[in-house]
Amino acid sequence: MKQLAKLEQNLPAVFKKTGVPQAAALLLLAVSVFGIGGAKLAGYYSDTMAGFNSGKYSITADLDQRVSAAANVVTVAKKIGGVDQTLLAAAEEAVNALSEPMGPADTYAANETLDAAVEALYDAALPLASADQKDLLGEQHSEFMSRGTILRNSSYNEEAEQFNKDRNAFPASLIGALWGVDEAEYFA
Repeated sequence: MKQLAKLEQNLPAVFKKTGVPQAAALLLLAVSVFGIGGAKLAGYYSDTMAGFNSGKYSITADLDQRVSAAANVVTVAKKIGGVDQTLLAAAEEAVNALSEPMGPADTYAANETLDAAVEALYDAALPLASADQKDLLGEQHSEFMSRGTILRNSSYNEEAEQFNKDRNAFPASLIGALWGVDEAEYFA
């Protein structure tokens, strides 16, 4: 105790005044909550978005494989005589639309457009295809559909929902506003 008393005597006069230590403690608390809390919230946001845009099992990785399969369906369909050129153009346009980086909601909409375009093209091309072309179309269409199933069953939206719930609770909502951490966008 004597050591603490000696330390207190050595403090500058401003810290000996009533209220200054409390104000300093409040300032330290605010810096801790908003500084460390903001960094943690930003990290949580990054981890949540990684389920969409990075990693082997992200939506973007599966979507890249789906787009590749769709492009292969288009390539095979181009070699089949009598296929409606409008359907080919629509599928090609839908494939190309997904080459641009987009957020989850826009990517979802572009994926839905791709799904409709490739399905229409596949349905039109299959009856006109030779046996070999049918095999190629079938393989690529199966991969395309499989990746669609994987995307529909992704846990990203649940993770985004949990993040948004946590982000919108107090004090995270205030910290998020100060740090510019927005809600996670849904893949829907």
